[in-house]
Amino acid sequence: MNNFNKFLEELNNDELELFEKDLKDGYVQKYIDRKKEYLRLKDKSCAVCGNIVDEECFVLTFGEPSIRKRAHFCGYDCMQYFIEKNIRKDIKSIKIEKASKGQ
Repeated sequence: MNNFNKFLEELNNDELELFEKDLKDGYVQKYIDRKKEYLRLKDKSCAVCGNIVDEECFVLTFGEPSIRKRAHFCGYDCMQYFIEKNIRKDIKSIKIEKASKGQ
């Protein structure tokens, strides 16, 4: 709780009002829920070889907007193999990102 008090003390009046609005509108809870989900799922394995991947792994997001899927990879070679063998060429939206801490 001490860190939270320090956080609030460092906010100026405008920032404090924005934070209060975000809190009331539920945005803070949504962020907390996303962060908890990330921490729960961060111990992932590579979609190709099964090795445990760390926080700096490759992540491939693919599929239609309503049914997005995410695959994690330990290296570029595994990601490339997965794309060549499993992803159809007609998929319009593929997002490749480098995972990082605090995502």
